Amino acid sequence: MRSQTKTTRALGLLAFAVGLVGYVFFGWRFGDGASNPFTVGLAILAVAVAVGVTLRDRL
Repeated sequence: MRSQTKTTRALGLLAFAVGLVGYVFFGWRFGDGASNPFTVGLAILAVAVAVGVTLRDRL
């Protein structure tokens, strides 16, 4: 079951927007082996939030 809270939706849209802007305007790529620590940190943070929300919804 997916979470339908406004906060979760807002966080998802924010992560999408940051990723899209980073990809289009800053050239962020993860497959080329040259990602900088900031972009990797953002990705890890987004994954952690997604896992946390999923666990919260299931418990």
